[in-house]
Amino acid sequence: MFSMLRAINNKLIRKNLTHNFRMIYFSRITLNSATQLLGLFLPIFLYQFLDFSLFWVIVYYLISDLLYASLVAVGCRQIMNRFGIKRSLQLSVFFGAAFYAVFFLINHYIAPHNQLVEGYQLWWLAPTIFFSLFFRLTHWIPFHTNVAKLTERHIRASQLSFMEATMMALGAVMPIVGGLALEYLGYSTLFFLAVSIYLISLIPFSQLPQVKEKFSWTYRETWRHFLSKKMRGSVLAYAGDGAENVVGSIIWPIFIWQLLSGNYLQVGAISSVIILATIVLQIMVGNLIDNLPSRRWLRYGTVLYSFGWVLKALINSAFQVFLFSTYHNLSRVFARTSFDALNYDIAADQGHYVDEYTVIREMAIVFGKALMCVFIILISPFLALRYLFLVAALASLLMSLLKPDQLVDN
Repeated sequence: MFSMLRAINNKLIRKNLTHNFRMIYFSRITLNSATQLLGLFLPIFLYQFLDFSLFWVIVYYLISDLLYASLVAVGCRQIMNRFGIKRSLQLSVFFGAAFYAVFFLINHYIAPHNQLVEGYQLWWLAPTIFFSLFFRLTHWIPFHTNVAKLTERHIRASQLSFMEATMMALGAVMPIVGGLALEYLGYSTLFFLAVSIYLISLIPFSQLPQVKEKFSWTYRETWRHFLSKKMRGSVLAYAGDGAENVVGSIIWPIFIWQLLSGNYLQVGAISSVIILATIVLQIMVGNLIDNLPSRRWLRYGTVLYSFGWVLKALINSAFQVFLFSTYHNLSRVFARTSFDALNYDIAADQGHYVDEYTVIREMAIVFGKALMCVFIILISPFLALRYLFLVAALASLLMSLLKPDQLVDN
């Protein structure tokens, strides 16, 4: 069994790790290590710091998303055009490190003496919104542009699948490492580690090849394309992706933390075991998607993935968390890999307009997030958290609307 897995892995490494992809791969994996370390626990930290108020947690993310959505076109034009893709990505490292450094200071100096009136704690989090905004402005458009330009279409799905599988492997280790650190050392240790990992990521970022792209649209042109009928399918697909992400990255961690009575180690351990169960399939599915139309896989995958959210709404025990989440992660392999591969295929087909299309994508994702945040604010006082999983199920179905013929320069 192990020899077979090793052979599959070696074959994929020889096939997929071209020089350009290798540089993208190592830079992404390094940053993802920090994200995986805190991914489950940052929403829980905010929930505790903000007096266990889901309302203020969602307001925090809503402010961040609205700022990014309104400034991404301007930021891309002013930052990426001025500094270039490679230098923008290097700048993003410092903004990301500063984001976690502020959380370190808040946890070390503010949280132990937090006696502010509910909602006023949000002011202490304002610097994190600032650094998060500039990280997103300097990182995501250049990163996605690089992936579209530096990966090869005929093996892109297997390349992305390999990278996703590695991130899943990290996701199997980092939650339990984070849970152990929180149980015995506290949040300050996690924030310090995240800052250190972000700074280390400068090494692979400095090795990325220079890709020359200039964002050519004005602010008004960007909004005209974003709202055009031609782009409606793509915008809805990306908005659904963003809306579903809010439930998965904010509501789900808080839900399982409450279900497991606030035990950080159990939260981390059960998340690690779930991810381990999906790694092998993630590596193999990319090759299948390369040989079959991504659109077909996307249709099937989104239906299976949506059903996973329905199952999660029925969870009442730790065993059900493991069982239903394992199924959900397995179905995510098909939905996510085909969605990402099709997304980068479309972006690569834009030619000179690859960064413009990527800005539309980012705007749609963030508006989907913002709309979901508003919906949660309105509905959460009346419904238990588990019912939001049904909304995520509907949102994830929108991902199937992504079509391969979306060209923005016609």
